[in-house]
Amino acid sequence: MTTPQYRSGPDSEDDGDGAGSPDQGQSGNGHPDADRTWQSLALNGRPDAPVPPPPPEHQPRQLAALDSHTVADRIQPPQAIPQLHGAPPVGVRIGVWGASGSGKTTFLGAVPIAAMQHRRQGVNWVVAGMDPSSTEFLHDSVDQLVSKQRFPQATRAQRDLRWSFNGETQGARGRGTSRQMSFALEVLDLPGEAFNPRSNQVSEDLHEQAVTHLTSCGGLVYLFDPLLDANQQTASINYFFGMASQMAARVRDEGRLLGNGRLPHHVAVCITKFDHPDVFEPALRARWVTQEQVGAVPRVPDDQAQGFFDWICNSFRGGSARLVRDALGNFFHPDRMSYHASSAIGFRLNANNQFDYRSYVNVEPDGQRICGSPPTPINVIEPLMALEEGLRGTAERQPRDGKQWWRRK
Repeated sequence: MTTPQYRSGPDSEDDGDGAGSPDQGQSGNGHPDADRTWQSLALNGRPDAPVPPPPPEHQPRQLAALDSHTVADRIQPPQAIPQLHGAPPVGVRIGVWGASGSGKTTFLGAVPIAAMQHRRQGVNWVVAGMDPSSTEFLHDSVDQLVSKQRFPQATRAQRDLRWSFNGETQGARGRGTSRQMSFALEVLDLPGEAFNPRSNQVSEDLHEQAVTHLTSCGGLVYLFDPLLDANQQTASINYFFGMASQMAARVRDEGRLLGNGRLPHHVAVCITKFDHPDVFEPALRARWVTQEQVGAVPRVPDDQAQGFFDWICNSFRGGSARLVRDALGNFFHPDRMSYHASSAIGFRLNANNQFDYRSYVNVEPDGQRICGSPPTPINVIEPLMALEEGLRGTAERQPRDGKQWWRRK
């Protein structure tokens, strides 16, 4: 909120220093100064006029008439700024980055659903908004994806999301040592075009906010859409290289580059739309997909996810996708990267909650509605967990002698 400042009127002889002179009976804020009024009235422009003493202190002063704001303030006390609930983010700011149409909003909308379903995998997550708008986004996302079976509307303007994550991991099959996990996720959800420096569909200010936000984040979820990348207008390289180079320039000027010249961020690379037949079928034929048992949800094993991404860029997609793969390794340290075959809605499951290869497509032919099976997100929570673990490990390795930890690996 900007506080109105005093400005000289068109007939004023103020010399432009922004403060009223004593012979105008004005203080620096432009209001009559009761301690100076008696001087200006007595002098009346004559420097040789005697200066009368100030009025005795026991004489009551005439109070100025109360303006409407003063009356309102006495009737109704001023309202404090809105208070955010919960603990502030503990050093965890994660940005979601990807080309226009890569599914950033749907990915974020699937987070609360994935959190609820993740209990089946031995982790109990409780996700809650840290301000009213973030809470509303969680509620609306579940309503759209589950109840109305529709995809959330793409982001058209800036939206700040702040969520708290509290979870407990269990050992394999319920055995082993559990670990408490608690962190806050702060995301600046922006239109995809904000990440394209050459786009004229968003304002320069919005693009500037995108660069500033991603630069300040400790972790990044990078969404790579193999299908959109085939379109020249939405090729991932258009939304990656320009942003990464601008981020590198800022981090360099701040002295935060790693010793090898790379950015200090931790990055989770998500190959999206794993459920789509145009991605799933080629990956199946190339033997990247495994199924633990009949009816289990197919997946790409974690230790093969990076190879799967290389295959997507080299063989499946080719062209500029290879440049994105090379640029990721050029700008970010490989020890700070993880890879995930992801889907925000997952496969269609049968009535027994099992995967059936005869009918697994979870999107209606019109591409707008989700099929009757509730969304079963794949690798939506896992990238966030990988980033939290990486950032926590980096913080624990930070030396206490005040040296710059980001120059270490």
